[in-house]
Order: sequence, then structure tokens, then C-alpha cells
Amino acid sequence: MRRIIQPAQHLELLFAAYEEEHRVDVRDTVIYDVYRRAKSFVVAQTQPPVLKSTVGEAIEPTFLWQSKPEDDPLRYAFHTTIQELITDYALSQGQGVQAIRLAYPKYLYERNIRFSYRVRPIKQYPITLTIKGHKEPLPIIEISEGGMCISYTHVPYLSGLKPGDRFEVTLDINGKDHMRPQVEVVRKFQRPEFARINFLGVRFFKLSMNERALLIAVIKKTERMILRKRAGLELMKRETPLIELG
Repeated sequence: MRRIIQPAQHLELLFAAYEEEHRVDVRDTVIYDVYRRAKSFVVAQTQPPVLKSTVGEAIEPTFLWQSKPEDDPLRYAFHTTIQELITDYALSQGQGVQAIRLAYPKYLYERNIRFSYRVRPIKQYPITLTIKGHKEPLPIIEISEGGMCISYTHVPYLSGLKPGDRFEVTLDINGKDHMRPQVEVVRKFQRPEFARINFLGVRFFKLSMNERALLIAVIKKTERMILRKRAGLELMKRETPLIELG
């Protein structure tokens, strides 16, 4: 536990799930200091910020942890409560920042999170993904407010990534909107039925409120178009071949 709950450890704070919207509220932070005698630790204020009205509420921080260098990182979580919002927390260098005091956890457990409701991009509302150093767009298998799954065959840069690594992507949404978010690798995998294809699952890292709002709108619009197709109201072609990921 002490190896994990320590200064500079990055966490994703998982707040209550919005089941009616098929998504969860997850916010990035980092541990500033740990006070084991007081059974608490202090983390950076999030974006959007945690509000005073949430003091006393339970949340679920999660993180990636690699036990051994040769092992793949696994996602773990723990239960805690928001104890206090600190408006002028003094860091070691004397800088005053906004911070949050959380209760020290009693135990950890493995956690598998599907951060958001996912859709497959469609040709009528295309989402084009590119990365620096690779001219051709990469197929998006699924995308959500929280992240996406992409496929690739011969991209050395992606092949060298491991869970926890971060890189920048460019998203062109229907030729009208553009985003250049940073993403974090969550997992890499292959499927026996697609032996020559590699899959990469990533989550969006530190999206702005405007970027998050845009993604939510994109997901909802894509979902509506898919539902219309299922109802036989319009003809629709997929942007990428249907690959069932389970």
C-alpha cells in the first residue's frame, strides 16, 4: 500500500456513475502528500473542480500499477471519502494551491472500468484519427467520451507503446470540428480471428470541458443515427468493418 499511496502517484477519481447517460464522471489528479497518522492524504484539485457540496461523499480512485517490469500494468482501485477542500495548500516549495483531503484507504482491489458508453463511428458522420509521423488515418473501432479502441497493422510507434504511456492524437469530426487530445494507453491486445490486426485501447487524458462536451454531443448524435438505422428509417454504412470486442 505504501508503495502506491505516495506523493507524485497519479490517480483517476471515479465519481458516481450516470447510468441514464451510460457514462461515469472520472477526473485526473496527483497525490501531493500523505499523512498516515491522520489516516489521510492530499491530492490536487481536479478539472472540473470538486465542489464543497461533495465533502463527505464516497469516491473511488483508480490507477495503473505494474508489479514487475515484465508484467503488464493492471488497474486497481480503493474506496475513500472526501474529507476537506483546501483553498491554499502549501507545497514543499512554498507555493499555495487548491487541494483535496481524502481518507487513507484500507485495502486495494482490481478494477475494470468501462469509462463511458461506446459507439462505432459511421460513414454518415465520420471521425478521422491520425497521429504524428503516420500519414494514413487509423481505424476507430469504438469511441466514447472516455476513450476509444483503435486498430493498426504496421505502425512501429504504436507497437512500442505499453499501458500507461501517453501520446497525442488528432481527431477530425465530420470535417467540421477538430481535437488534439492526449491519450493514455489502457491495454493492447489481439484477436485470434484477426491475426494480422493489433488493437489499442486508450483513454482521453485531461480533456477540457469544451472537448468533453463536444465528445458527448458526437456520441449522442452517432447513437441516434445508429438507432434510426436499426428502426429502418435510413440507410447507413459503417466507417470501419464490424469487429466485435465483447
